[in-house]
Amino acid sequence: MDKRDIRRIKRFIGGFFTITLAVVFLLVWGTPSNAASYPAKSITIISPFPPGGGNDIVCRALSVKLSSILGQSVVVSNKAGGGGAIGIQSVKVAAPDGYTILSTPPPIVMLPLTTKGINFSHKDFIPLNIAVSAPSVLVVKSDAPWKELEDVIAEAKKKPGKLSYASTGFGGTPFFAGEFFKMVTETEITHVPMNGIAPAMSALLGGHVTLAFPESGAVLGHLQSGTVRALVVMAKKRLKDFPNVPTTAEKGYPKLITTSWHGFFLPSNTPAPVVKKLADAFHQALTDKEVVASLEKLGWVIENIGPAEAAKFLMDEDKKWSEVARASKAVAQ
Repeated sequence: MDKRDIRRIKRFIGGFFTITLAVVFLLVWGTPSNAASYPAKSITIISPFPPGGGNDIVCRALSVKLSSILGQSVVVSNKAGGGGAIGIQSVKVAAPDGYTILSTPPPIVMLPLTTKGINFSHKDFIPLNIAVSAPSVLVVKSDAPWKELEDVIAEAKKKPGKLSYASTGFGGTPFFAGEFFKMVTETEITHVPMNGIAPAMSALLGGHVTLAFPESGAVLGHLQSGTVRALVVMAKKRLKDFPNVPTTAEKGYPKLITTSWHGFFLPSNTPAPVVKKLADAFHQALTDKEVVASLEKLGWVIENIGPAEAAKFLMDEDKKWSEVARASKAVAQ
């Protein structure tokens, strides 16, 4: 090998090293995952339920303020199906770059416990914020004979299986609220799954079932119109929208607490700087007076729980609902 060959090899190695450094620079600093340049394009929030529902309303209430904070448009896309499974799964496999955010209520924890074929867990996501919550409410038709929680429990114990409750289907909050109620009160009540909260409430109003466990926001209009009677709120404190309705804690069932919360999540492996930027944006949006007022007007309680506390909250939820799923014999096989 002569000197010219050695010089050519050195030039090749030097050029290769320069190109490698350039590629590394682009990967680290030239992509949207870098917090300094993020966000560089619009962000999509996936709601795994149809438009017009509680989850969709929360997303749209926050999206405008988030767009202002982040300097890029934040749009809401509905990917309904499978009780939320289709939309949740789509975010699990999305690029972990901060441009696809999942918004979902408790089914992200509950569905894997009751539904075969679910291949996601809340552990597959990074929680950004548990934004709002609304407790479940035990309701009956306004002309039903039961006036108090104790009346329903006594009837259920006297005639096991005669009373029935409508839910939004296996894996949803109303189902778990009903099964949790049965477990704690040691009663037998027949579950009648429906395809959504509107059909569930229609079944109650039509006399096809005797009970329902909707979230407070979903039943507010029915209470105001006088078509249903609320017997108890499954919470520790009374709601300002239902000041005359007692809580399960007041009635001697302090553990019988069921809340439909709405959280925002990112795919796992999303870079930490992007997670922080989005988490900060959600926290800021949920302290905005107009946003807070619009959500509270719809019956939501502002939670605004950040990533670390949200992760602990989800583990507690998983433990709690796993026990209920086993007790109801609804554990996925």
